[in-house]
Amino acid sequence: MMKKVSWSTTWGSVVLLLICLVAVNIMAYFIPLRFDLTEERLYTISEGSRKILDSLKDPVRINFYYSRSNSELPPNFKIYAQRVQELLEEYETLSNSKVVLEVLDPKPDTEEEEWAQKYGIKHITLPSGNTVYFGAVVSMLDQEMLLPYFDQRREKFLEYDISQSIQKVSATSIPKVGLLSVLNLQGGRSMIPGQPPAEKWVFLSELEKSVTVENLTLTTEEIPDDISLLIIIHPRGFSPRLQYAIDQYVLRGGRLVVMLDPNARIDMASPANRFGQQPQLASDLPELLKKWGVEYDATKVVGDHLHATQVNTGQGVMSFPMWMTFRSGSLDKEHPITAQLENLLFVEAGSLKKAADSYTEFTPLLSLSSKSGLIDAFQLRFAAPDQLSRDMEVDGEAKAVVGITAGVFASAFPDGQPVKEKKEGEESEEETPLKHTHLKKATVRNSILLFSDVDFLSDQFSVQKLNFLGQVITQPTNDNLNLMLNAAEHLSGNEALMSIRSRGRFSRPFTRLLEMQQQAQQRHQNEEKLLLSQLNEVQQRLNSLLESAGDQGQKKVILPTEVQVEIQKFREEERQARRKLREVRKILRQDIEKLGQGLLLLNMLAVPLIVGIIGVVVYRYRTRLRRKTIR
Repeated sequence: MMKKVSWSTTWGSVVLLLICLVAVNIMAYFIPLRFDLTEERLYTISEGSRKILDSLKDPVRINFYYSRSNSELPPNFKIYAQRVQELLEEYETLSNSKVVLEVLDPKPDTEEEEWAQKYGIKHITLPSGNTVYFGAVVSMLDQEMLLPYFDQRREKFLEYDISQSIQKVSATSIPKVGLLSVLNLQGGRSMIPGQPPAEKWVFLSELEKSVTVENLTLTTEEIPDDISLLIIIHPRGFSPRLQYAIDQYVLRGGRLVVMLDPNARIDMASPANRFGQQPQLASDLPELLKKWGVEYDATKVVGDHLHATQVNTGQGVMSFPMWMTFRSGSLDKEHPITAQLENLLFVEAGSLKKAADSYTEFTPLLSLSSKSGLIDAFQLRFAAPDQLSRDMEVDGEAKAVVGITAGVFASAFPDGQPVKEKKEGEESEEETPLKHTHLKKATVRNSILLFSDVDFLSDQFSVQKLNFLGQVITQPTNDNLNLMLNAAEHLSGNEALMSIRSRGRFSRPFTRLLEMQQQAQQRHQNEEKLLLSQLNEVQQRLNSLLESAGDQGQKKVILPTEVQVEIQKFREEERQARRKLREVRKILRQDIEKLGQGLLLLNMLAVPLIVGIIGVVVYRYRTRLRRKTIR
C-alpha cells in the first residue's frame, strides 16, 4: 500500500528547518564564532597583536569616539567606521577582559563631545557645518595614547596603529636608543676653534621626545643590553673593535639603523676636515656590509634624472640629478616607515643593492628609476653641477638609497674580538673581559635598516628656521625628519609589533551603492548650479533696477516699490530653491540608507533561504522516489 505524504508534513518540515536556522543564528549571537574567508585575511588579527594582548598585565581602556548619530555621514565613511569598531571589538574579545572598549557618540553640546575635545580627538567639519569625531584614546593606569583620527587613507595600517598604541601604554619602560657617530649631533661647543657654538640637530631633539637617547663613545667595545635600537650615523673611521661590538650586537638580535654617505657635506665642519687638508667625507663598513649581503661603494655617488631637484647654480636654475626629490609615488606604500610620507630630499647619496653572492633578503624602501647612474664622489668637489649632470652615465641598474637587509647573519669576525691597536710607545693594557661570549652566527633572523645618505637628516636639508619676535621657529621643509622618526619608532618597538605588516583594503563597496552616491552628488551639483543661476539672474535685475532708481551718489537710496517687490520675490525663490535642495539631499540619503539596509537584510536571509529552498526540493525529490519504489 502506497504511503501518502501530505503537504502539511512538508511544510511542517520547512518550518522546523527555519526554526533550526533561527536557533543557530541566536546561538551565534551569544557565542560569536567568526571565520575570515577573505583572500588577504583582512578580519584576522595577526599573531603579533595577539602576543601584545597576551602580555598585558593590567587592563587597557579604549574610548572610541565616533559620531554615529550624524545623519550626513557618507556611506563609505560609515562602512569604514563599522570596520574600525569591529576590529576594536575583536581586540576586546581576544584579550580575555584585558581590553575594555567603550563606544562613545560625541553629539553636539554633550559631555562626550567635551571629553573628545579635551583628549584632542580631531574633528572634521562637514559642508553643512556639523562636526564629526572619529578617533580613540588608549589608556592604561596613568599612560595615555591618542589616536586623533582614523584616516581611511591609512586603513592598511589600522591594526598596526591600534597594537602600537596598546604596546606603548603597556610598556613598563621607555625604549633606549643608542647613538654612534663622528658628527657633533648634540651641538654645544664648536669642534673648530674660533667658531660659534654648534646647534643641536632638530632630529635628535624630536627623537628625545619619545625615547631615551644614549650617546655611545667611539671607544665602545660592547653595546649595552638595554639598548633597544642602535643608530649609527656616518661611521667614518670606526675601529675594528667598535665594528666588532656592532657585529655582535646584531647577532644577539639587536636592532640597527646604519646611515652611510659617500660625500657627507655636513662632515666638512669636522676638525678632521679642516681647511687646507684633503677632506674625508665618505663613510663605510665594508666588512660588515659584506656579511649583511649589501653592495655599497663609498667612492660613488648616485644620481637620478627622474628625481632631479631644481637648484640654483649661480648661472641659473637647473635640474640636478645628485640632489634627488622623491614624491609619494616613489615610496614603498606597504611599509609603515614610508607609507604616509609625501616628499623626501636626498643629497649626493650612495647606491645600495643586494650583493651578488648574498644569502640574505634585500628590500628597497626608496628605489631609483631606470634613469639613474653613478659618478665618482671626488668629481663633486671640482666639477660644476651642469657638468656633473652630463658626465653621469645612466646604467638602468636597480638601486636604492634606503633598504632593509634581513636574514640569519654570520659574524664578520669569526676569530673573535680583534686585537686592540697599540700606538707607538704605549704600554699594553690588560684586556677587559666582555660580558657576552663570542658568536660566530646568529640563532634568529634579524633585519637592518640602511641609508646611503647622512645629509638628508641634517637641519640644512630637513628644516627651515625662522626668527619670529625673537623666537626661533623650526618648520620642516619635507618629510626627512618623519622618515627617520618613523624608523626609530618602528624598530624600537617589541618583536610582536615588528611582525605586524600592512593589510589589504577593508572597504569592499557595492557598485550599486556607489552609483547611487554618485547620482546624489550629480543631482546635488545640478541643483546647486540651478540655484546659482537663479541668484545671478535676479542679482542682475536688481543691479539694473538700482541704476535706474536715481542718484547713485546719495548716501541713502529709497528703493522703489517694484525693486522691493523684486527683492521679496528673489528671497522667496531662494528659500524655495534651498528647501528643494534639502529635500533632494534627504531623499537621496534615505534611498542610499534603504539600499544598504536591503543589502544587509539580503546577506542575512539569502543563505538561509537558499538552504531552505534546496531542502524542500531535495525532500520533494526523495518523496517522489519513495512513491515510485512503493508502486
